Parts: sequence; structure tokens; C-alpha cells
Amino acid sequence: MIAADALLAAATFAKPHGVKGEISVAVAPDDMDFVEDATFVFVGLDGLMVPFAVQAVRPKGAETLLLTLKGIDSDSKAARLTGKTLWLERATLAGDDDGDDADSEGFYLDDLIGFTVIAGGAPVGEITDYDDSTDNVLLILRRTDGSEALIPASDDFIDSVDTQERTIAMTLPEGLLAL
Repeated sequence: MIAADALLAAATFAKPHGVKGEISVAVAPDDMDFVEDATFVFVGLDGLMVPFAVQAVRPKGAETLLLTLKGIDSDSKAARLTGKTLWLERATLAGDDDGDDADSEGFYLDDLIGFTVIAGGAPVGEITDYDDSTDNVLLILRRTDGSEALIPASDDFIDSVDTQERTIAMTLPEGLLAL
């Protein structure tokens, strides 16, 4: 997941625009180019900074953009973002180079696919996908016995992520992986 200090508040989601999930975003003129050029934006949902891939951006007036985000495909889904802050990853902003490799700053849900989940010191399965269709993002886990389980992608459960070993150490609530 991404650290809060790696993000910068850039805009505020306004209201849905139409019925296909497009949403208007109020942007300060100084931040307009950053939001227009973003490939991912972040939204705080249930205590997590959830990344959304930007599918389309179009201007609407001097301080408003219309965004289409992956996974937001209806006016009701877009309405859940109304009033929330749109965050951008600092490392991707032009002129914001702190000398670190930009790739080391960001980590997205797509990056977790194929990682092995370790719980209680033992491998419990591999992440095959994720479900971000609701406010509570879920990791889809193929357990070592071949069955499937859903795990909340919550910072509360994640102890560490080892990108070299492609593992995620988690402390999961008792019974979450019970058959």
C-alpha cells in the first residue's frame, strides 16, 4: 500500500456527470495539469488510500475536469466519491523529484496479484485478483487447498510487504480463512 506522506491532495470530487460513472472534479488552476496527466488517482475509502486508474479526462470550464475511473461505471458508484479528496502520488508529479526512483514510491493493487499471503508464519495462498467494486476493497486469495477466500485489503491486517520475495505478511482475524 502507499504511505500517506507519498500523496498530495490535488482536487475534490464534486457530483456525478451523467449515468455512466463520469464524475466532475473541482481543481485549483495550479493543479489542473497534474490531474489531467495522472494515470492513477487515490481516494480515501474506509481508512485506505485506494488507487483508481484514470481512463479518460476532459475539461469542463476553467476549474473543473470530468474524470472516468476504472471500476466507477455508474452514477451511483460515482456518487460515493462526491465530496471526497482526490489525491495524487507525489513521485509522479512533474518537478517533484526527491532523488528516489518513482517506482519505489507507489504500490498498486494490481502489483499484489501473484503475491503469497503469509499468516501465522505459514503460506495460506496466492492473491489472484482483487475486488474494488465496493468501498471495502477485497483481495481474492486462492488458498493452498485450491479454494477461494476474500480478505479485506486493510492496513489493519497487513504487517509487511516484501516486494523481493513477493509475499505479504498478514495478521488475519480468527476464522477468516476457516472452511
